[in-house]
Amino acid sequence: MIYSSRSQVLVSWFFLLAATLTVTFNNYSLLCRAEDEEETARNNVQRRTRPNILLILADDVGTGDVPGYWNNHIVDMPNLKRLQEMGVTFLDAHSTPVCAPSRYMLLSGNYPHRGERAKGSWGFEDGKSQFRNGQKSMASMLKNRGGYHTAMFGKWHMGLGLPPGNGTFYNSTHVLTGGRVDWSKPVVDGPNDFGFDQAYFTAASVGKGPYSFFRNGYIETNMSDVVLWEEGEYNTTNNNGISKIRNSDEGDKNWDSTSYNMILVNETSKFLESHITLRPNDPFFAYIALGNVHVPHSPPTYYMDGTPVAGQYDNVHLDMLLEMDKVIGSLITQVEEKGIANNTIFIFASDNGGLNMGYPGRVLRGFKQTIWEGGHRVPLVFRYDGVFPKNETRTEHFVGLNDIYATLAEIVSVSVPQRSAYDSVSFANYIKSKENTSGLRDYLGTWRYDWWPIKEFGEQLNNHQAIRYGDLKLVQSLYSTNGSFSSKLYDLRTDIGETRNLIDRFEYRDIINEMSAELKRIGPCPDDVTTTFLLTDGMKKGREVRCDW
Repeated sequence: MIYSSRSQVLVSWFFLLAATLTVTFNNYSLLCRAEDEEETARNNVQRRTRPNILLILADDVGTGDVPGYWNNHIVDMPNLKRLQEMGVTFLDAHSTPVCAPSRYMLLSGNYPHRGERAKGSWGFEDGKSQFRNGQKSMASMLKNRGGYHTAMFGKWHMGLGLPPGNGTFYNSTHVLTGGRVDWSKPVVDGPNDFGFDQAYFTAASVGKGPYSFFRNGYIETNMSDVVLWEEGEYNTTNNNGISKIRNSDEGDKNWDSTSYNMILVNETSKFLESHITLRPNDPFFAYIALGNVHVPHSPPTYYMDGTPVAGQYDNVHLDMLLEMDKVIGSLITQVEEKGIANNTIFIFASDNGGLNMGYPGRVLRGFKQTIWEGGHRVPLVFRYDGVFPKNETRTEHFVGLNDIYATLAEIVSVSVPQRSAYDSVSFANYIKSKENTSGLRDYLGTWRYDWWPIKEFGEQLNNHQAIRYGDLKLVQSLYSTNGSFSSKLYDLRTDIGETRNLIDRFEYRDIINEMSAELKRIGPCPDDVTTTFLLTDGMKKGREVRCDW
């Protein structure tokens, strides 16, 4: 009897507890739902007040190519000058020395080696994107956390996969008609797979095939219109210049390299029109990756407004810089004429340093593909009317393209997704005032790995890495010709041309050791070793890997 009574008490207590937990859980669910609805409502209000973002990324444009830096530019650029006068110009901004790693750096907020390949992923030949699983792009962050309408136009160049199919393979000489590819399906790992609602893009630069555009992952070219373009020059169908093919490859029979950048202007215009019509209460993020001024240099005879381009300067490279300025003007004017410029952030940057064109009076050592300042110090301009100051420069501290991710997240009040943008440090407050240097990064790394050797000043350039700390820059080089390793130290405050090596100066010994240790910590490999080692942080913490991982 006693046992039975106790059982009844226990049963009654169990049901009472279950009922209490049910009510509590339901109340908690209602509370969570209310909080979610409140957050959604708050987010909807913010969506109407968050600024639009227009990000223009030039190709192979260095600080010596544009106004506002060394006062040695050759081409008159009234539109870029106007952007600088209405915003903030960064004189110490950095990319990587080559384009594909820099594009991942910009859109991921990571150093290049946090992606699939330390030297970057480029096109169909890589089979997939540089983004690793779980990494969220800047576009994904803005779209999913900020309600942004997102679009990308131009050069993707971060790796692509062919449309899936049985027996599909990459054919390096006939990427469109070879490889048994079903082009009625979309490509894999394109812009639309990484947060862009709309995209009109090429797999690589204007100088590399396939010479076709893709819209939202689908190729725009009918397979019956595919031709094999041989290296050379071709008359355009509209008689507006000479189209150039730098590398033989397949593409659209109507491919015209002279029209590449004007196509991007038109696509951006159509996007803005549709955005205002279909999503007027949402902010937009438009990323325009220009062809200017990657080779081959094929300026149009006339720009879309009828003004001349080709032949206005002594060579076609300078003519392409002229067209770039016209494109910048067109893109900004489109926003201004729609009356939304006062709530739009305009950003202009480049993917790496300028080309080695041999112009006199260059200040920086090096050029694209090199570890020297000329290879990775790039133009960077921010404009946000009424929020950011006008006609100011920032010289007090360095920033990287990877920092733009966290900077925009802070400006538009969204959180950075987990497992993303590990190497991004916001400089939002620094844009507002040069006095706001608190919280900026202490170090900035730069890498040039696995690229063809270049000779400069008698040196064979192979694998290089560098790190900044204040005005000091430590460069470490591995020369594959003889396996030797060297280090150099420069004080950029007094030696921006990197001509005086301070590595043997005793007073710098401690800081050199600190910088070298930090470079190992943030780099893709902790030492020049062939044995395995354990990762000490990040997503793969504890994993045993090799230096070629």
